[in-house]
Amino acid sequence: MADDAETGYDYRGNYKAAVDEALAGGVGVYADFDQARQMENFRVLSADRSRLLTFARREGITTGHVETLKTLRSPKPLYQMVATGEDDTRKVRSYLQRIGH
Repeated sequence: MADDAETGYDYRGNYKAAVDEALAGGVGVYADFDQARQMENFRVLSADRSRLLTFARREGITTGHVETLKTLRSPKPLYQMVATGEDDTRKVRSYLQRIGH
């Protein structure tokens, strides 16, 4: 995906929606761009580590490094996993289409 100046797409808005979803007990997803690989990836967030791993397993996403993400809006950190590579980004895009995002 291109930046917001070219397409009107705003990664920051999706980040806020993903954090809100994770804080509400769900799994939030937002797109990001990996400068080193020069490709789009997705960051998957959840307040519950096991829910995040279950989501990845159910969607067939490669479970890589799970890290914690501190936010000002939550007293406890969120768990974050990055879905990279063409196969995983395709699977996340498919999930987002199914849920209507």
